[in-house]
Amino acid sequence: MTLTIQRKPVFMSFKSIEQLIEIPAWTTKKTPVKCVGVIQETLDVKTFQFEAIETQRFLFKPGQFVGILVEVDGERHNRSYTIASSPSRPHLLQLTIKKEDGGVVSPWLHQNISVGSTIELRGPAGRFNNMDIESDKVLLISAGSGITPMMSMARFWNDTNPSKDVKFLNWVRSVQDIIFRRELALLDANNEQFDLEVICTQPGLAENWLGRRGRVNATTLQDMAPDLKDRVVFCCGPEGFMQQVKECLQQLGFDMANYHDESFDPGGKKKAKLAELAKSTPQIPQVKDATHVITLTQSNRQIDIKESELLLEKLEAEGVLMESACRAGNCGACRVHKESGATKTQNETGLMDSDKANGDILTCTTKVLSNISLDL
Repeated sequence: MTLTIQRKPVFMSFKSIEQLIEIPAWTTKKTPVKCVGVIQETLDVKTFQFEAIETQRFLFKPGQFVGILVEVDGERHNRSYTIASSPSRPHLLQLTIKKEDGGVVSPWLHQNISVGSTIELRGPAGRFNNMDIESDKVLLISAGSGITPMMSMARFWNDTNPSKDVKFLNWVRSVQDIIFRRELALLDANNEQFDLEVICTQPGLAENWLGRRGRVNATTLQDMAPDLKDRVVFCCGPEGFMQQVKECLQQLGFDMANYHDESFDPGGKKKAKLAELAKSTPQIPQVKDATHVITLTQSNRQIDIKESELLLEKLEAEGVLMESACRAGNCGACRVHKESGATKTQNETGLMDSDKANGDILTCTTKVLSNISLDL
């Protein structure tokens, strides 16, 4: 496929080095941005390049994501997308997005976002990044559009620490599905410490693919990364793929404390599956399901909530705009400040110690045990 780029001369013009030094860093949680370039990476993947409308340097941790709120057919949708660019090149922020079959937001973005379009970003957020997770030698493992956080990390290390020992394994369906194909090849050719291997699971008959084929398994994983036990693993891709990778690593005796992955729940797919399962599962009567009151101090609202309800789901049902991604307590996107009250959180991996000390909670895995107040 021929890579196509849509771009007009709308980039900022710098006339002195002092201008670069004076540009403020990205600190706001809500940032209006303008699209300044669109790259057709594959048949169903586009990279959207954005610059801040009020000039800023996009500083974030490689691997983090942003939230996008769009309105499609009169309904608001909140989605999270990993940043594909690197903070070492802070003047443009790139989101590489696959058009999901049957999706709502990604097809809308592909159809409607072009050079000159403006949207609002929320973030950045996410504990899955190469700054909070220390590493010496690394193994990046991705499949499909899960390559985006890996690309951000690879670009960052190439710019700031080219001696970093990076092994990159990227699974794709076919040759035409290789995202960032040219840039990956260039990184591999120009950096001796960057070792790339692309594996096609279903290469087309006419593609003449000479590289590795097949799905991930312990034998090929060990063969491609014989020193994997010495590496820190970053993994991103479909849930089934990541589960298979974890099983392979465990089979090989890998220390899973050195394994880290990223998983989003776009459109609340897990929530929908659980709701569907609940319909077909006999309901056990609740012995007690007390009702408490949520007070939103910024918006001066009060919402009733039962102890059996998850806080994030209740807030969303009441029309409160919430950032969310993994919906499992891992990423930190749905973090809010709790001003008062008692809650119980099932998983708070996505919270840093400083967040906990500040009284922040993750709404996606939290249930309410008394009347509470939130800074919303």
